[in-house]
Amino acid sequence: MEKDLWQMIDEADAYNYGNIATQLKKDMEKSVQATMDKSPETVRLDIAKVSNNLYEKMDQFAQAEQDYVPSPETWLEYKPEHETIKENLQNLQAVQKKTSAQEVMAASDKTVDSFQQASIFLQVEYEKLMERERQVQREMEQIKNIIEQMQEQTRGSSPENLQKLMINSKKFVSDIENLREDIHWQKPVIAAALWKEAREQVKQVYTEIREIPDKIKTAVRDKAYSIVDQAVQKTSSIFDKGIQYLQVKKEEVLNLSLLEKKRQAAEKTQEEIKTVEQQQPSLQHINEPSKDRAVASVQDKVFDDRISIKMPRKVLAAFSV
Repeated sequence: MEKDLWQMIDEADAYNYGNIATQLKKDMEKSVQATMDKSPETVRLDIAKVSNNLYEKMDQFAQAEQDYVPSPETWLEYKPEHETIKENLQNLQAVQKKTSAQEVMAASDKTVDSFQQASIFLQVEYEKLMERERQVQREMEQIKNIIEQMQEQTRGSSPENLQKLMINSKKFVSDIENLREDIHWQKPVIAAALWKEAREQVKQVYTEIREIPDKIKTAVRDKAYSIVDQAVQKTSSIFDKGIQYLQVKKEEVLNLSLLEKKRQAAEKTQEEIKTVEQQQPSLQHINEPSKDRAVASVQDKVFDDRISIKMPRKVLAAFSV
Protein backbone atom coordinates (compact mmCIF):
# COMPACT_ATOMS: atom_id res chain seq x y z
CA MET A 1 0.00 0.00 0.00
CA GLU A 2 1.24 3.48 -0.87
CA LYS A 3 0.20 4.99 2.47
CA ASP A 4 0.65 3.75 6.02
CA LEU A 5 -2.64 2.30 7.27
CA TRP A 6 -2.65 4.46 10.38
CA GLN A 7 -2.16 7.57 8.23
CA MET A 8 -5.09 6.54 6.06
CA ILE A 9 -7.31 6.05 9.10
CA ASP A 10 -6.17 9.30 10.69
CA GLU A 11 -6.86 11.27 7.50
CA ALA A 12 -10.18 9.57 6.69
CA ASP A 13 -13.47 11.36 7.11
CA ALA A 14 -17.04 10.08 7.06
CA TYR A 15 -17.14 10.21 3.27
CA ASN A 16 -13.94 8.39 2.30
CA TYR A 17 -13.42 5.99 5.22
CA GLY A 18 -14.75 3.13 3.09
CA ASN A 19 -11.70 3.54 0.84
CA ILE A 20 -9.56 1.91 3.52
CA ALA A 21 -11.19 -1.51 3.07
CA THR A 22 -11.14 -0.98 -0.69
CA GLN A 23 -7.42 -0.17 -0.70
CA LEU A 24 -6.59 -3.16 1.48
CA LYS A 25 -8.59 -5.38 -0.84
CA LYS A 26 -6.88 -3.99 -3.97
CA ASP A 27 -3.48 -4.37 -2.34
CA MET A 28 -4.21 -8.04 -1.64
CA GLU A 29 -5.64 -8.66 -5.11
CA LYS A 30 -2.43 -7.34 -6.62
CA SER A 31 -0.28 -9.75 -4.60
CA VAL A 32 -2.63 -12.65 -5.28
CA GLN A 33 -2.63 -12.06 -9.01
CA ALA A 34 1.17 -11.84 -9.15
CA THR A 35 1.41 -15.23 -7.43
CA MET A 36 -1.32 -16.96 -9.41
CA ASP A 37 0.26 -15.93 -12.69
CA LYS A 38 3.29 -18.05 -11.80
CA SER A 39 1.58 -20.98 -10.07
CA PRO A 40 0.34 -24.40 -11.21
CA GLU A 41 -3.40 -24.96 -11.48
CA THR A 42 -3.80 -26.73 -8.14
CA VAL A 43 -2.16 -23.83 -6.33
CA ARG A 44 -4.20 -21.28 -8.26
CA LEU A 45 -7.45 -22.99 -7.31
CA ASP A 46 -6.56 -23.11 -3.62
CA ILE A 47 -5.41 -19.48 -3.52
CA ALA A 48 -8.44 -18.29 -5.48
CA LYS A 49 -10.83 -19.98 -3.07
CA VAL A 50 -9.34 -18.60 0.15
CA SER A 51 -8.64 -15.15 -1.25
CA ASN A 52 -12.24 -14.77 -2.46
CA ASN A 53 -13.44 -15.79 0.99
CA LEU A 54 -11.22 -13.12 2.55
CA TYR A 55 -12.57 -10.47 0.17
CA GLU A 56 -16.11 -11.42 1.22
CA LYS A 57 -15.20 -11.03 4.89
CA MET A 58 -13.63 -7.65 4.20
CA ASP A 59 -16.74 -6.47 2.34
CA GLN A 60 -19.00 -7.82 5.06
CA PHE A 61 -17.16 -5.99 7.82
CA ALA A 62 -16.94 -2.75 5.84
CA GLN A 63 -20.71 -2.89 5.24
CA ALA A 64 -21.36 -3.39 8.95
CA GLU A 65 -19.23 -0.34 9.70
CA GLN A 66 -21.27 1.66 7.23
CA ASP A 67 -24.56 0.45 8.70
CA TYR A 68 -23.61 0.89 12.36
CA VAL A 69 -20.31 2.40 13.48
CA PRO A 70 -16.71 2.52 12.20
CA SER A 71 -14.19 0.22 13.85
CA PRO A 72 -10.79 1.50 12.67
CA GLU A 73 -8.94 -0.45 15.35
CA THR A 74 -10.13 -3.66 13.69
CA TRP A 75 -8.30 -2.77 10.48
CA LEU A 76 -5.18 -1.89 12.46
CA GLU A 77 -5.35 -5.30 14.14
CA TYR A 78 -5.98 -6.97 10.78
CA LYS A 79 -2.92 -5.35 9.14
CA PRO A 80 -0.34 -7.85 10.50
CA GLU A 81 -2.48 -10.70 9.10
CA HIS A 82 -2.55 -8.86 5.78
CA GLU A 83 1.23 -8.50 5.70
CA THR A 84 1.75 -12.14 6.66
CA ILE A 85 -0.37 -13.24 3.70
CA LYS A 86 1.62 -11.04 1.33
CA GLU A 87 4.91 -12.42 2.66
CA ASN A 88 3.66 -15.98 2.19
CA LEU A 89 2.53 -15.18 -1.34
CA GLN A 90 5.97 -13.77 -2.17
CA ASN A 91 7.62 -16.84 -0.69
CA LEU A 92 5.30 -19.07 -2.71
CA GLN A 93 6.39 -17.30 -5.88
CA ALA A 94 10.04 -17.73 -4.95
CA VAL A 95 9.92 -21.45 -4.09
CA GLN A 96 8.22 -22.31 -7.37
CA LYS A 97 11.30 -21.21 -9.28
CA LYS A 98 13.82 -23.54 -7.72
CA THR A 99 12.28 -26.18 -5.44
CA SER A 100 10.41 -29.46 -5.62
CA ALA A 101 6.65 -29.89 -6.02
CA GLN A 102 6.45 -31.04 -2.41
CA GLU A 103 8.03 -27.82 -1.16
CA VAL A 104 5.73 -25.78 -3.39
CA MET A 105 2.69 -27.46 -1.86
CA ALA A 106 4.04 -26.85 1.65
CA ALA A 107 4.42 -23.14 0.85
CA SER A 108 0.96 -23.14 -0.69
CA ASP A 109 -0.56 -24.74 2.41
CA LYS A 110 1.11 -22.13 4.60
CA THR A 111 -0.30 -19.35 2.42
CA VAL A 112 -3.79 -20.87 2.46
CA ASP A 113 -3.64 -21.12 6.25
CA SER A 114 -2.72 -17.44 6.58
CA PHE A 115 -5.68 -16.48 4.38
CA GLN A 116 -7.97 -18.59 6.54
CA GLN A 117 -6.67 -17.04 9.76
CA ALA A 118 -7.31 -13.54 8.40
CA SER A 119 -10.83 -14.51 7.32
CA ILE A 120 -11.57 -15.97 10.75
CA PHE A 121 -10.33 -12.79 12.41
CA LEU A 122 -12.61 -10.56 10.33
CA GLN A 123 -15.58 -12.89 10.83
CA VAL A 124 -15.09 -12.87 14.60
CA GLU A 125 -14.77 -9.08 14.63
CA TYR A 126 -17.92 -8.79 12.53
CA GLU A 127 -19.86 -10.95 14.98
CA LYS A 128 -18.54 -8.91 17.92
CA LEU A 129 -19.61 -5.66 16.26
CA MET A 130 -23.08 -7.02 15.49
CA GLU A 131 -23.54 -8.37 19.01
CA ARG A 132 -22.51 -5.04 20.53
CA GLU A 133 -25.11 -3.30 18.40
CA ARG A 134 -27.82 -5.85 19.27
CA GLN A 135 -26.99 -5.48 22.96
CA VAL A 136 -27.23 -1.69 22.99
CA GLN A 137 -30.54 -1.89 21.11
CA ARG A 138 -31.90 -4.38 23.64
CA GLU A 139 -30.79 -2.24 26.56
CA MET A 140 -32.30 0.90 25.03
CA GLU A 141 -35.62 -0.88 24.59
CA GLN A 142 -35.48 -2.08 28.18
CA ILE A 143 -34.74 1.44 29.40
CA LYS A 144 -37.79 2.74 27.52
CA ASN A 145 -39.92 -0.04 29.01
CA ILE A 146 -38.70 0.78 32.51
CA ILE A 147 -39.58 4.44 32.01
CA GLU A 148 -43.12 3.46 30.99
CA GLN A 149 -43.48 1.08 33.97
CA MET A 150 -42.35 3.72 36.41
CA GLN A 151 -44.72 6.27 34.93
CA GLU A 152 -47.58 3.86 35.58
CA GLN A 153 -46.49 2.64 39.03
CA THR A 154 -45.30 5.78 40.78
CA ARG A 155 -48.38 6.37 42.89
CA GLY A 156 -47.31 8.31 45.96
CA SER A 157 -44.40 10.08 44.33
CA SER A 158 -44.44 13.86 44.27
CA PRO A 159 -45.48 15.34 40.89
CA GLU A 160 -42.28 17.41 40.80
CA ASN A 161 -40.00 14.40 41.23
CA LEU A 162 -41.96 12.39 38.69
CA GLN A 163 -41.81 15.22 36.18
CA LYS A 164 -38.07 15.54 36.68
CA LEU A 165 -37.68 11.80 36.11
CA MET A 166 -39.62 11.98 32.86
CA ILE A 167 -37.57 14.93 31.64
CA ASN A 168 -34.19 13.33 32.47
CA SER A 169 -35.09 9.89 31.14
CA LYS A 170 -36.42 11.24 27.86
CA LYS A 171 -33.38 13.46 27.42
CA PHE A 172 -31.01 10.55 28.04
CA VAL A 173 -32.78 8.42 25.43
CA SER A 174 -32.88 11.35 23.02
CA ASP A 175 -29.16 12.10 23.51
CA ILE A 176 -28.23 8.50 22.72
CA GLU A 177 -30.44 8.38 19.63
CA ASN A 178 -29.14 11.73 18.39
CA LEU A 179 -25.56 10.63 18.97
CA ARG A 180 -26.25 7.50 16.93
CA GLU A 181 -27.16 9.77 13.98
CA ASP A 182 -24.37 12.29 14.59
CA ILE A 183 -21.53 9.78 14.49
CA HIS A 184 -22.22 9.05 10.83
CA TRP A 185 -20.87 12.53 10.07
CA GLN A 186 -17.81 12.38 12.32
CA LYS A 187 -14.28 11.22 11.53
CA PRO A 188 -14.19 7.43 12.02
CA VAL A 189 -11.76 7.54 14.95
CA ILE A 190 -13.97 10.10 16.69
CA ALA A 191 -17.17 8.20 15.85
CA ALA A 192 -15.79 4.94 17.27
CA ALA A 193 -14.72 6.63 20.50
CA LEU A 194 -18.04 8.45 20.94
CA TRP A 195 -20.17 5.38 20.34
CA LYS A 196 -18.10 3.23 22.68
CA GLU A 197 -18.72 5.77 25.45
CA ALA A 198 -22.43 5.84 24.59
CA ARG A 199 -22.73 2.03 24.62
CA GLU A 200 -21.02 1.75 27.98
CA GLN A 201 -23.20 4.46 29.46
CA VAL A 202 -26.37 2.78 28.19
CA LYS A 203 -25.25 -0.45 29.82
CA GLN A 204 -24.45 1.28 33.11
CA VAL A 205 -27.77 3.15 33.25
CA TYR A 206 -29.73 0.01 32.38
CA THR A 207 -27.88 -2.02 35.02
CA GLU A 208 -28.56 0.58 37.71
CA ILE A 209 -32.29 0.99 37.02
CA ARG A 210 -33.45 -2.44 35.89
CA GLU A 211 -34.59 -3.61 39.34
CA ILE A 212 -36.22 -0.34 40.37
CA PRO A 213 -39.70 -1.05 38.88
CA ASP A 214 -40.02 -4.22 40.99
CA LYS A 215 -38.98 -2.33 44.10
CA ILE A 216 -41.55 0.38 43.36
CA LYS A 217 -44.23 -2.24 42.76
CA THR A 218 -43.51 -3.79 46.15
CA ALA A 219 -43.44 -0.40 47.85
CA VAL A 220 -46.79 0.59 46.34
CA ARG A 221 -48.31 -2.69 47.46
CA ASP A 222 -47.05 -2.06 50.98
CA LYS A 223 -48.13 1.60 50.79
CA ALA A 224 -44.54 2.64 51.52
CA TYR A 225 -44.86 5.78 49.42
CA SER A 226 -41.72 7.42 50.77
CA ILE A 227 -39.73 4.53 49.27
CA VAL A 228 -41.50 5.13 45.94
CA ASP A 229 -40.49 8.77 46.01
CA GLN A 230 -36.90 7.88 46.88
CA ALA A 231 -36.77 5.40 43.99
CA VAL A 232 -38.07 8.03 41.57
CA GLN A 233 -35.44 10.52 42.74
CA LYS A 234 -32.68 7.92 42.50
CA THR A 235 -33.68 6.93 38.96
CA SER A 236 -33.88 10.56 37.89
CA SER A 237 -30.39 11.12 39.30
CA ILE A 238 -29.03 8.11 37.39
CA PHE A 239 -30.34 9.48 34.11
CA ASP A 240 -29.00 12.94 34.92
CA LYS A 241 -25.51 11.56 35.62
CA GLY A 242 -25.66 9.66 32.34
CA ILE A 243 -26.55 12.84 30.47
CA GLN A 244 -23.71 14.80 32.09
CA TYR A 245 -21.18 12.01 31.52
CA LEU A 246 -22.01 11.77 27.84
CA GLN A 247 -21.71 15.52 27.40
CA VAL A 248 -18.28 15.63 29.06
CA LYS A 249 -16.97 12.69 27.02
CA LYS A 250 -18.35 14.15 23.80
CA GLU A 251 -16.52 17.41 24.42
CA GLU A 252 -13.29 15.55 25.26
CA VAL A 253 -13.38 13.37 22.17
CA LEU A 254 -14.39 16.13 19.75
CA ASN A 255 -11.45 18.24 20.92
CA LEU A 256 -8.89 15.55 20.04
CA SER A 257 -8.38 16.73 16.46
CA LEU A 258 -7.49 20.24 17.67
CA LEU A 259 -5.08 18.85 20.26
CA GLU A 260 -3.36 16.72 17.66
CA LYS A 261 -2.71 19.79 15.50
CA LYS A 262 -1.15 21.47 18.51
CA ARG A 263 1.06 18.45 19.16
CA GLN A 264 2.23 18.33 15.55
CA ALA A 265 3.10 22.04 15.66
CA ALA A 266 5.15 21.48 18.80
CA GLU A 267 7.07 18.60 17.20
CA LYS A 268 7.71 20.68 14.10
CA THR A 269 9.24 23.43 16.27
CA GLN A 270 11.58 20.94 17.89
CA GLU A 271 12.62 19.50 14.52
CA GLU A 272 13.39 22.99 13.22
CA ILE A 273 15.65 23.61 16.22
CA LYS A 274 17.58 20.39 15.51
CA THR A 275 17.91 21.30 11.82
CA VAL A 276 19.38 24.71 12.63
CA GLU A 277 21.88 23.15 15.03
CA GLN A 278 22.97 20.58 12.44
CA GLN A 279 23.35 23.14 9.66
CA GLN A 280 25.33 25.66 11.73
CA PRO A 281 27.83 23.68 13.86
CA SER A 282 30.31 26.56 13.78
CA LEU A 283 27.89 28.72 15.75
CA GLN A 284 27.72 26.32 18.69
CA HIS A 285 30.49 28.14 20.57
CA ILE A 286 29.12 31.60 19.89
CA ASN A 287 26.90 33.13 22.54
CA GLU A 288 26.40 29.67 24.09
CA PRO A 289 24.53 30.76 27.27
CA SER A 290 21.81 32.70 25.42
CA LYS A 291 21.34 29.88 22.90
CA ASP A 292 20.86 27.34 25.67
CA ARG A 293 18.24 29.50 27.31
CA ALA A 294 16.30 29.92 24.04
CA VAL A 295 16.38 26.23 23.18
CA ALA A 296 15.45 25.21 26.70
CA SER A 297 12.53 27.59 26.67
CA VAL A 298 11.09 26.14 23.45
CA GLN A 299 11.79 22.55 24.47
CA ASP A 300 10.10 23.09 27.84
CA LYS A 301 7.01 24.29 25.99
CA VAL A 302 7.09 21.23 23.73
CA PHE A 303 7.40 18.95 26.75
CA ASP A 304 4.52 20.70 28.52
CA ASP A 305 2.32 20.37 25.43
CA ARG A 306 3.05 16.66 25.15
CA ILE A 307 2.03 16.05 28.75
CA SER A 308 -1.45 17.48 28.22
CA ILE A 309 -2.16 16.29 24.68
CA LYS A 310 -3.66 12.96 23.63
CA MET A 311 -2.65 11.69 20.22
CA PRO A 312 -5.46 10.30 18.05
CA ARG A 313 -3.60 6.96 17.93
CA LYS A 314 -4.09 6.75 21.69
CA VAL A 315 -7.78 7.27 21.26
CA LEU A 316 -7.98 3.81 19.72
CA ALA A 317 -6.23 2.30 22.71
CA ALA A 318 -8.26 4.28 25.20
CA PHE A 319 -11.62 3.77 23.52
CA SER A 320 -11.05 0.45 21.69
CA VAL A 321 -14.03 -1.78 21.54
